[in-house]
Formats: sequence, structure tokens, C-alpha cells
Amino acid sequence: MEEITIVTAFFDIGREKWPGFERDNSKYVENFKFWARMKNKLVVYTDQETARQVQQIRESFGLKDRTQTVVVDDITTLDPDIYQCMEKVLANELAIKFRRKPASPESYIAMYDYVMYLKTYFIVDAIERGLANGMISWMDFGYNHGGKFYTNPLEFDFLWQYDFSAKIHLFSIEPLDETPIFEIVRDMKIYISGGIVIAPAELWKILLPLVRRAIFSLASCGLMDDDQTLLIMAYREHPEFFEIHPIEDFFCPLKDCGCSHLTSLPLRKSKKSRKTAKRFWNQGQYLLALQWYFRYFVEKLRSR
Repeated sequence: MEEITIVTAFFDIGREKWPGFERDNSKYVENFKFWARMKNKLVVYTDQETARQVQQIRESFGLKDRTQTVVVDDITTLDPDIYQCMEKVLANELAIKFRRKPASPESYIAMYDYVMYLKTYFIVDAIERGLANGMISWMDFGYNHGGKFYTNPLEFDFLWQYDFSAKIHLFSIEPLDETPIFEIVRDMKIYISGGIVIAPAELWKILLPLVRRAIFSLASCGLMDDDQTLLIMAYREHPEFFEIHPIEDFFCPLKDCGCSHLTSLPLRKSKKSRKTAKRFWNQGQYLLALQWYFRYFVEKLRSR
């Protein structure tokens, strides 16, 4: 079983001021602490103060020697061409109004989309600094949202090992289809869970230019989006580099890939029924799909 190096990041991008999406920065540190017992090598990109807190938390778990922090004072200087590209696109009000949910951060906040793009950038940077090698996983700093899915922080006191194939591993909450990218951007349908992405070092170096190219392709059409759409575009350009894992919930990748001991909340019956209905619909079994959609609506009504 191969040990997985984890890379993550956190930066204050004004989340506490986003109407309807307010998140206090201190909450992210608490969410990180929930899973920070993991014994894997960990690389964290962040600001000076959060780096201090990360080191303190990991040291309290006896993991100081397995932790590296990289302090970045101004993230806009890391890839200014990308940041300026995103700002230019989202300065156009039509690009924002095009989205089904224009008030969502990915629809109008360039800094948000930029930080989502930087996930791949940070991992390649960690590789080039000699801080990460072999199989590497991106994991969101606030992964699991402090107990939203996995319920026992003590169970994260383990070394995550798993024999992933030498591919870029994406986890799909919805079956991938042939919907045009402009329609994915407009409708804001989510296919890929961006919280965990896993690949060997050599493929992260291939993924970065694919993602950058996707950004400029979107921009040439006057569109912009976050990492979930960029990963779909990268997959469509070179599917041979990828392995897609269907999941039932955004946080399932850990449990499905070597961490079956983690205690999680049961998925709601209605959620399972909706996913089953969609699967039958995509397979062309429309009668079965309608039956499962009916079951879904009944379960939703009962849960109110």
C-alpha cells in the first residue's frame, strides 16, 4: 500500500463578506483540526498566522516532522496572467448574468476562481520544491466541514495508504456526459468533487498546463468558472490520463479509497433515490427512472 502525500491551502479571500455564503476564517482552522491527525506527510500553503496555527495543531498531534508550511504573502503574484484573465472576464456583467446562480462566488468573484485554480498550481510547486513526490492528494483545508460527513475526529489518527493506479483520480457526484461546456457553466451543474483529487507527481505536472489552457479557452468565450469545470475540460482533452470514480456524496472518496474505518453519517434515503433515478435516466430506462423520481419526491415530503 502506497502512502499518499497531502497538499492543501488556506488564504483569507474575504469569505466573511460574501452575501449568503459568509464563512468566518477561524471556522476553517477548526475544520482543518478535525482531520489534522492524519499521519501522512502534509504540505500547507497559507499566510504567516495560519501557518503558525497549522504547525501548532500538527505538533499537538505529534506530527511536526510530517508537516511543511509554505507562506505566501500575495497569491496574485503566483500566476498573474491567470488572475488578470479571470478579473477581466468577470468585470463583464454579462458573464455574471449568464450564470443560473449569479450570486454564487464562482460566478462573480475572480479571487475565488483563482484560488480554486491554485490547487493544481500549489501541488506542482510542492513537487518542484521537493516537498511532495509519489502519489499526491489535494485535500481542501476545510474538508468534511468539521464533522458534516465523518463524525469522529479521533478516527483520523491513521496513515492513509491506498494503491491508486497511475492516473489522475477524479470523483464524480454525477455521471459524466457530453453536455457542452458553455451549458455546464451556464447551468452550474456539478459533476466533479473538487475537495479531493489524487495523482502521481508526473501527472500533476501534466494536469497544470491542461487546466491553464482550459481557463484561457473559457476566457476566449467570455466565460469563467472554478476548478470543477476546469477538471472536466482537462478530462475531455486527455481522458487517457484520468480515472473516474462515481461517489454518492462529496466526502465519500476517503471512505471509498482506503479509509473504510471512518464513521460517517448515513446518506439520506431521498438523496440515494434521486441518484438512482438519474442513473436509470442516463441509461435510457425512463420508466424505471420515473418510478425512482416518484419515490424521491415522496421521501423528500416525508423528511420535511
